[in-house]
Amino acid sequence: MSGRYPGARAAGWRNGLATILLVLAPAGHAERLFVGILEADSYQSVIYGASAFSRVADLPMALDLVQTALERAMAVPSFSGVSVQDTLRIVQTIDPALPLGDNNPANVALVPCVNNGTAIREAFAAAYRKQTPCEPFTLFENPANTNLQPRVMIVPAGRHLLTSTSREALDWAWKNRAHLLDAPLQSIPGTLRVLVNPQRFADLLGTRSAKAAPLINTDKLLRDFETFSFSFTLDGQAFAVTVRGKPKAQSGLDALAVALRKPQERLWNGLPGQAFFTSLSACAAPDLWDNYLGKARFRFLRPYAGLAPQEAYSGDRLLYLAPTKDGRGICFTQIEPVTQAVQVAEAIRRLHTVKQDDGIVLTPQAVRRVADADVQTYAIAFKPQSAAPGGTTGAASPVFTLLSLFLKQAVLETAVVRGHLITVLGPRGTIENELPPLSFPEKQLTLSRMINGQDPALAGPLAWGARLQITGLLRHMVTIIPDVKPEQVRVLSAGGDGATFGVSQGADHTLTASLRFHSNEIAALQRINRDGRAVLQELFFQMFAKQMMEMRRPESGETEMKFQKAR
Repeated sequence: MSGRYPGARAAGWRNGLATILLVLAPAGHAERLFVGILEADSYQSVIYGASAFSRVADLPMALDLVQTALERAMAVPSFSGVSVQDTLRIVQTIDPALPLGDNNPANVALVPCVNNGTAIREAFAAAYRKQTPCEPFTLFENPANTNLQPRVMIVPAGRHLLTSTSREALDWAWKNRAHLLDAPLQSIPGTLRVLVNPQRFADLLGTRSAKAAPLINTDKLLRDFETFSFSFTLDGQAFAVTVRGKPKAQSGLDALAVALRKPQERLWNGLPGQAFFTSLSACAAPDLWDNYLGKARFRFLRPYAGLAPQEAYSGDRLLYLAPTKDGRGICFTQIEPVTQAVQVAEAIRRLHTVKQDDGIVLTPQAVRRVADADVQTYAIAFKPQSAAPGGTTGAASPVFTLLSLFLKQAVLETAVVRGHLITVLGPRGTIENELPPLSFPEKQLTLSRMINGQDPALAGPLAWGARLQITGLLRHMVTIIPDVKPEQVRVLSAGGDGATFGVSQGADHTLTASLRFHSNEIAALQRINRDGRAVLQELFFQMFAKQMMEMRRPESGETEMKFQKAR
C-alpha cells in the first residue's frame, strides 16, 4: 500500500509513517486493508469550532451533524472517563472479500481516557445489559438506550480505549496499535484531518464518482495520487476544506502539476471588486486538464480552443462574472494574454466554423472598430442537441433551458487588444466597458493576497485563485428582472464575504487546494431561503414563463407556412 503523510516536517515522521504503512500493507492479515485515518486535536476543539460556525452561519444543524457523527464513530455510551482535550483518532479499514455494508468498511476509534480508563469501562458496563469476555476484548450488547450502538467491542491500550462495532476491524487495529497510537500529528491544518489511501478511497467512491463523471473524473484523479489527505475546518469565520496530495511520478497528474505556475502578478489587478465570480489561473499546457474532466463541456468557457496553436496563448487565464456598467445586466468576461496576436485574431474570426454538439450556434455579425481593436460579434442561438428516433426532438436538459433563457438577449463579443484576447458574453456593446481595465491599475488588496492571508495551508505559489459571491449574484439577478418591485428586493440579504478557492504547488509537486466558505455568506443564504424564497420563486417563474412564451411564438412566415400545409 502506498502513501505518506504529505508535508511532513521531519525525517522521523516520514520514517515512522513508512513503517506504519508497511505494517498496514496487505501482508499477514491481508483480509483487511487500510482506508484512512481521521484525526482531531481533541473532541473539545471540534465541538467548539462547530458550535461557533453554527452560531455565526445561522445553521444549528451543523453542530448536531458533527456531534452525532463523532459520537457514533467513537461508539461510547457517555463521555464519563473520556479525555476530551487529547488527540482523537478514528481508523477505517475494509475487507475487500466482503460486499460493502454497514460494517464494511468499519471504524475503530482510539479514544483517549482519563487516567487508566476505569471510568469509561464502568460507563459501558452500566449502559449495556450484556457483556461477554473475548480475550483480549470485551463485547457489550443489548444497550438500555436505543440511541447507542447495538453491539460494541472494546479493548484498553494504555491511556486509550479502542472501540469498534467490528471484531475483525478491532483485531486488526489491536495488532497495529503501537504504530497507530504513536504516529505524529498530521501536518495539514484543520479541525478534522483525514489521511487516506487514494486507491482504496477511489474504490469506495465508485457510485458517487459515477454521478460526478459528467463534470470531473474523480476516479482517475484519485488513482493518480501517491498520497492524499484532506481536512475540514469549522470556526466562527468560515467552513473550509483543504485537500493535499502528491501525484505519482510520471503520471498525467504529475505532468499537470509541473505545468501549473504562478499567474503574472499584474493580472491579479484585472479582477473587478464588484464581480460575483472571479478566477485567475496559469497553466503551460491547459489540455492536460482534459484527462480529469468529464464529458460535459461548456463552449462559452473557451470558445476559441483549437482554432489557434496552444503556443499562441501565454497560459494565463482571467475570467469573471460581473454586472454591466449600467447595472441592468450581467456579463461574463475572459482575458488571456497572447504571444501570437495574428494567429489568435484569425481564430476568433472563425468561431462559427467549429462544429459543436452542445446545441449552441454562433452566427457572425458585422465587425466594428472600437478604440484600437476590431471587435468580432456573434449572435447566439440554441438548437436541439439531438433528435430522438422517429424524427422528434429530444428533450432539452435543464441546464440547456436555463442557458437559452438567460442568454436570449446576449451576444458574444471578442477582440485582440494590446496583446490580450478579451471575450465578453453579455448585452451588445458590453465589451467597450471592459477594455479600460486591460491597463491593470495597481490595487492594494488583490485576490491572491486575500486567499493567502486566509488559509495558511496554501504555502506555495498560488497557481489558481477564485472567489464566488452567491448572495450578491442572486440579489442582482432579481434587481434586473423587469417590473420587479422595491419591496421584493428588500427581503433579499445583501450577502456576506462569499467563498474563496485556491490551488498552490509545493517544491516536490505536492498540490494543495483550499475552499473556504465564509460563515456570514452562509447566514445570508439562510436568510434568503427563509425570508425571500417565495419572492424568488414567483419572480423567476414569471420571467421564465414570459421568455418561454416569446421563444415559442412563431414568426409570421412560419405561421403562414403551417396554415398553407393545413389547407
